[in-house]
Amino acid sequence: MDSFSRDDREKHLITRGNVDGILSAAMFLCAFPGSKISFVTSPTAGARTMAMDHISREIFLADLAIVPELEINLRQVSQRAEVLAFDHHQPHRISADLDKLLIVREGMSAASVLYHHLGLNGRMRKLAAIADLVEFCETDLLQEQMQIHGQRRITEEAMTLDFSWRLDIDDDLFRTQACLHLSDGAWPSEIGPIRRRYLQVVNEQRWPKALARVESQMRIRGPACVLQCKDKNRSLYGFGTRALVEVAKERGCDYAVMLNQRRMHTAISLRGLTSDGVNLGTFVEDFTNEHGVDGGGHPTSAGARIPVEATDMFLDDFISIATR
Repeated sequence: MDSFSRDDREKHLITRGNVDGILSAAMFLCAFPGSKISFVTSPTAGARTMAMDHISREIFLADLAIVPELEINLRQVSQRAEVLAFDHHQPHRISADLDKLLIVREGMSAASVLYHHLGLNGRMRKLAAIADLVEFCETDLLQEQMQIHGQRRITEEAMTLDFSWRLDIDDDLFRTQACLHLSDGAWPSEIGPIRRRYLQVVNEQRWPKALARVESQMRIRGPACVLQCKDKNRSLYGFGTRALVEVAKERGCDYAVMLNQRRMHTAISLRGLTSDGVNLGTFVEDFTNEHGVDGGGHPTSAGARIPVEATDMFLDDFISIATR
């Protein structure tokens, strides 16, 4: 196979496509310029991406919960490559032999975990603070950067990056360009493609439209704000669970639950709005092990794919546990 028909970069980072993932990729490229970056939609997708990489000598994961399929693939891939997983939540279940492959620092974003572990310089510090803000992490680093740059600046820059990727949530080319520019330590608003996409989202009123749609369709069940969608054309203008979380907070709920029901399966997203509630990752993994297809996550953020006929059971079980 010649060099034009394969990607032979030695280092490969696999991460999520949200703000924390984009900034994790920026941290990685700051430390290792020219490395390969892959954005995935779930830990299961990350496991499959990692398994397909037979070229990279070092494979890194960021912000991907250790679901069963990922744990299996971590063990297999570590036989042929160096593997290291960065996260900001300790896995609730993992074999002891995989502990050496994990770098976990709780209470901060995944991007901050990378920032500290890689020993990056000061120009990336403000970007770690942005990730902490978006991930609702009250870190000393975030407070420091707010004092230096002002709370308004950090908040506006976080919104600029967060809105920009939501213009087209499937656009990994944009994510790749964005993290490459951000790896130089620039503010999101200083990067042309990010700024233009942010302004388009604002001008099209996508955020207020998403909130209005959630308000019209959601229902309150116990401590949870629930949005159950059966219409395949339903759209929240790219904001998805973020819009639901915002409405849930306004309504004083402890959880946000989104269920997207399709022909065979229901895709579920869970978000916890308090730090001492149900461990969502554990709940989802336990349920899907018995009734679902796949699922897992962190204590305050989890996702699952379950058979349509199990949807009501899932919701009833979760509400029952959440109200105890």
